[in-house]
Amino acid sequence: MHNHRPTDRLEYFSDAVLAIAATLLATELPKPETETGLLQAIAHEWPSYAAFAASFLFICIAWSNHHNMFIYLKQTDQYLLILNILFLMFVTLQSFTTGLLANHVGKPDEQTAAMIYHGTLVLMTFFYNCLWWYAIRKPELLEEDTDKKLLRLLTKEYAIAPALHLAALVICIWSVPFSIIPVLLLYIYFALPRLSEKRMNQENPN
Repeated sequence: MHNHRPTDRLEYFSDAVLAIAATLLATELPKPETETGLLQAIAHEWPSYAAFAASFLFICIAWSNHHNMFIYLKQTDQYLLILNILFLMFVTLQSFTTGLLANHVGKPDEQTAAMIYHGTLVLMTFFYNCLWWYAIRKPELLEEDTDKKLLRLLTKEYAIAPALHLAALVICIWSVPFSIIPVLLLYIYFALPRLSEKRMNQENPN
């Protein structure tokens, strides 16, 4: 089809956006200025530094999974480009929402900040899944001989993310600290190799 094109430019653009988003995080870190007690001043800003670490790791994990997704895709079309842009928009918002939550820890608007944070993650993982769902329903976009069983298994794994982020959004209505637990579990899970890929490699060693 005339509107199909290789994924190279989409991947280069996505890599650039994510790399810039990760790099700019450090520029937003507070730099305490004090004549004495510098360590105490730095310790006082711990929410901001924790937010930096969380945002950086999150963006790196998002890049890793986005990279892995495109192993199975050989072409894009206009709708796939739009879905990818929406995914990237919410990934880059991670810095803002994490910082917002860090700045309101222990304050009256902590719950509101947490809901914005979790809501953004729900939308980000939703559009990631939309990107995947759209691609696998277009055989012409997929690499040839892609295992259909593996695609189904990956679809189930990817769907875990928006489900748990939605659970975290609901949990934060009652407890903001406890709402972070599903997010941490997802960070760990999606930082590791996909279980479905390992399973298929064991079933088909050649």
